[in-house]
Amino acid sequence: MGLAGFNGALGSMDATYVTIENCRFGLRQIHLGHKLSKTARTYNIIVNHRRRILSSTGGHPSRWNDKTIVQFDSFLEDIKTGKSLADTEFELFEHTSDGTIVKVTYRGPWILVDNGYLEWSITIPPFKYCGDRKDMRWSQWMESMRKDVECTFGILKKRFTILSKGVQAKDIGNADKVWKTCCALHNMLLEVDGHDEMWKDKVSIDDQSSSCFAIGRLFDGDEDRVVTVEEQSDDTDSPEHSGTVRDVRSMTFDEMRSRLVEHFDIQFRRGKIVWPRRVTPPRSV
Repeated sequence: MGLAGFNGALGSMDATYVTIENCRFGLRQIHLGHKLSKTARTYNIIVNHRRRILSSTGGHPSRWNDKTIVQFDSFLEDIKTGKSLADTEFELFEHTSDGTIVKVTYRGPWILVDNGYLEWSITIPPFKYCGDRKDMRWSQWMESMRKDVECTFGILKKRFTILSKGVQAKDIGNADKVWKTCCALHNMLLEVDGHDEMWKDKVSIDDQSSSCFAIGRLFDGDEDRVVTVEEQSDDTDSPEHSGTVRDVRSMTFDEMRSRLVEHFDIQFRRGKIVWPRRVTPPRSV
């Protein structure tokens, strides 16, 4: 996430549905959501860029939306209250009043989400409406990075047919056990297949020929960006540290997002934003 300009991001978060074919009659009404015609359970997960599942909630009725479900996510609640990962630190660049670029230390992680979640300082979505060029660029880049969790849902449901066809269980507790078992097997298979260790390379945001680069429109109309690819490794003008330490949990939603946008814009103009790329493992003869 740091390579892509999202320093301090733990991963991407979203919720998905799993159909329950034999839901008990007394629970059918609350398990009929507005997106599905069948009864289903909803699960909220957090994944990193390697598609590894870092956390998953238990199942919830599909009628509940993301704003409701996230309040029952114990892992997210521990982050929000400082019980988990409170000692995590990262740095963001920002401009001082005289235009000087400085590094500021932040404590505590944050997570990439869509606009369906609550506006907490630890859950940051892209802008829904924006007219500023740097806000638009940051939002487009975040949307591309946030596809990690969507890809993970697709991998899970293709790998384990029971998740896409429907769980044949009357007891919703058994359905939740099926989901968590599939998540655990998914993480294990990432290691078995070697996909957990093959994310070591990186691709410049300027590398238009790369198959990983799918948003060349970020550069459209950006005439004031003069940094070249060759300047990426030049750290001679590395900003000084301000000595300030900010706690992510104590910041407001708007303040945290504006700091992230400012950092991304500075790094973008310095040519430091890159897109992580999977390294192709050598084939055995």
